[in-house]
Amino acid sequence: MELPLSRAVAPDLEWRASSPSTNSELVRRAAELPDLAVLATDDQTAGRGRLDRVWSAAPGASLAISVVVRLDPGAADPQRLGWLPLLAGVAMTRAVRELGVAGAGLKWPNDVLVDGRKISGVLTELTAHGVVIGAGLNTRMTEEQLPVPTATSLAIEGVADGEADAPLADRALAAYLRALRDLVARWREAPTAGALRPLVEPVLDTLGAAVRVDQPGLAPLRGVAEGLDDDGRLLVRPGGGSSALVAVSAGDVTHLRYE
Repeated sequence: MELPLSRAVAPDLEWRASSPSTNSELVRRAAELPDLAVLATDDQTAGRGRLDRVWSAAPGASLAISVVVRLDPGAADPQRLGWLPLLAGVAMTRAVRELGVAGAGLKWPNDVLVDGRKISGVLTELTAHGVVIGAGLNTRMTEEQLPVPTATSLAIEGVADGEADAPLADRALAAYLRALRDLVARWREAPTAGALRPLVEPVLDTLGAAVRVDQPGLAPLRGVAEGLDDDGRLLVRPGGGSSALVAVSAGDVTHLRYE
């Protein structure tokens, strides 16, 4: 596939007609790749999501995109690293909005939703040489092809496939890579990890929402999401009269309706 828009944004872009897992490939090759190298395909055959969940789609119906963010030896601040998945989610939210889906928003930590339906997810993996940021975006998927009823795609949301010189895959990939490169630069330049919060909160639909957080080995946490701390953790005020905020570093978040 010709990708003039995307290659103008990311010269170190490698496009594959098919790939088992773009993230696994870049994790394996992280030591030899330059900063912000990209591997992408519209036919990922053995994709993985969070908690090793299987991620699959019909060929040509979605994008799988992985990017290497190189880390200086000994300079990886764990506090800053926690913001990369969030910033990748922000980048995809910006891209989906740029393509015409104004209602796209981020669900903490890294799912992009449109009216409660998932259109994209992000998976980051730390290696000795850098962080691999993987993102999956449903592009041309039809209602019949959706893996679950709570998913959606750019096509379902009314984004046209485009002309031959600007196919949807190229426009979507270029929009995401532009946003991600900008946010990674700002991540590197931020004076403190907490200074990254204003980049995330404006698109974070989880803030102010009633949520249920399922964490491994713990009882479900129900409450209201009130903010982010300096590590990017979600701050939840539990129900039942408790006034103490709980910082959540990992877990599956469900947005609840107010009773």
